[in-house]
Amino acid sequence: MENLFLVCIIPPISIVEDIDEIRNYISEKFNVHESLKRPAHITLYPPVKLSSFEAESRFFKVLEEASFNIPFTQVLKNFSSFPEHTFFLDVEKNESIMNLGKQIRTALLPLKLQEKRDTNKFNPHLTLAFKDLKSPVFKQITEEFRDKKFKREFHVASFSVYKHQDKRWQPYKEFYFKDPATKPKALSLFG
Repeated sequence: MENLFLVCIIPPISIVEDIDEIRNYISEKFNVHESLKRPAHITLYPPVKLSSFEAESRFFKVLEEASFNIPFTQVLKNFSSFPEHTFFLDVEKNESIMNLGKQIRTALLPLKLQEKRDTNKFNPHLTLAFKDLKSPVFKQITEEFRDKKFKREFHVASFSVYKHQDKRWQPYKEFYFKDPATKPKALSLFG
């Protein structure tokens, strides 16, 4: 058994439809299709392979513990890129999303799912084109979108886990935020 999971935030369907319109436009005009194989999402923890029921159980238990959060508003604003390889919608950095990303990464750290050097990298974004995006096309896309504006905001009260099945990413589990004040405290001999 080996399963591939992705931890992410999925925007509401109305915003996903707007994003998919942009992704489809880019795909058709510039002949780049890789991003269409994934749902429109903000990655909180990169895809991870789990090869046992025990590993999956620990993974989901840790995510459950990481779901004690306060809901927040997230803004997607304009276009940006990681030079030469990824074009995306910029996810406005705010304390809430940065803390959520850090909380999930910190909680999963003891499971040693990633190489240590990769665990603290968190630059939230919503990918529009990558992988099959080559340098000349990258330049054409960034030039076309240089002055275009985009802004959507939405309420975040959960995060999702997607599972790779049948060559597609499928919704698997959603973790709704729970009031941090209700999080059980660790037992202590001296507390």
